[in-house]
Amino acid sequence: MPFRPPIFCSKFTASFLTLFALLACTDPVDPEFSYEEGLVYIDAFASDAEGASYVQVFESGESFGRQTNEFLGGARVRFIRQGDGAEVLLAESGDRYLPPDGFAIARGEQWRLEVVLEDGRRYQSGVETAAEPVPIADLSVRYDPELVFVGDYDRRVPGHRISVDFQDPPGEENYYFWQFRSYEQLVYCQVCYNYSVYRDGECFTPNPDNPGPPLKEYYTYSCEEACWQIRYNDRVEVFSDEFTDGTQINSLPVADILLFQKRNILVNLQQYSLGREAYRYYKTLKDLVDNNSGFNAPIPAALLGNLFNPDNPEEYVLGRFTIASQASRDVFIERIFIEEAQLEELLLGQAEEFGSAPPPVTSSAPCQPGPYRTDVEPEGWQR
Repeated sequence: MPFRPPIFCSKFTASFLTLFALLACTDPVDPEFSYEEGLVYIDAFASDAEGASYVQVFESGESFGRQTNEFLGGARVRFIRQGDGAEVLLAESGDRYLPPDGFAIARGEQWRLEVVLEDGRRYQSGVETAAEPVPIADLSVRYDPELVFVGDYDRRVPGHRISVDFQDPPGEENYYFWQFRSYEQLVYCQVCYNYSVYRDGECFTPNPDNPGPPLKEYYTYSCEEACWQIRYNDRVEVFSDEFTDGTQINSLPVADILLFQKRNILVNLQQYSLGREAYRYYKTLKDLVDNNSGFNAPIPAALLGNLFNPDNPEEYVLGRFTIASQASRDVFIERIFIEEAQLEELLLGQAEEFGSAPPPVTSSAPCQPGPYRTDVEPEGWQR
């Protein structure tokens, strides 16, 4: 399935940056490193699927006594192919760097990453090779009104669990990593709150000194064209065949699709094959994020991946550059008849009215494609 945005760079990165704060709040025993200002974290991924490659660069800091993680813009970011030295320059887009449209690695190729910050600091990765992906034999979906406990809601929440079947290749080490992206068709492409209205591409308050009636507290604006909201996985899912080499793997849970909305949803599940060190990195990150007790062990050293500063070998550089090949499957899930309430607030349509809102009265807004929206109907969408 072709797509535009990077796979998991937002929420997955948010999990890692949350980990920064957690590290700052713990008292680890013999830590390999601790939270401090100026720690650089690089999340970089290159794939054989078009649109799935990206780089994000952050630096830890402190503001008003709280830990912060700032995106570092203005960097020169390149993928460099081993052998012929071919370079792919990534362009800054929001809080990430993206390669040109159509870029995809070829299976078996070797690549490395180079990042040069605006202040001249340089970061490089080791050379990575993409392993052959293992195909997904089958995929199943099961709805559970109490699927998983979510701290933000302080309760178990409803959703669908996706499980996969696949045949593990015998006689070799295999490491698996799953991600997904989902598509829900939007009704409203813009909502303006706090007595503001949509004009010239943004929400603004006509009378900021005295907001209120006759304006309404919020206004909704329908989509000018078909538009889909995109969501990504916010958990790390990995698996090793250490104890299952060569066996048929059945009904392995790999993704939870929470009931944020009751709109029907299309899910594209990606199954990646990783190398041993990449698996070790993601498994460590999963353990730390899923279970805070992991912070009391020295395993955070694994989060010092394959990145380094060639001008300062003593600098800790968090994150890693990973390249991977994928096998993917799509599943369309009907949700409109589910009884449980959706997690997000159900917003009733409220349009501008003549006489109360300043002219010109506006009723719609563009889709504004980006990492979390697309105006291209996803392959597999059902009307």
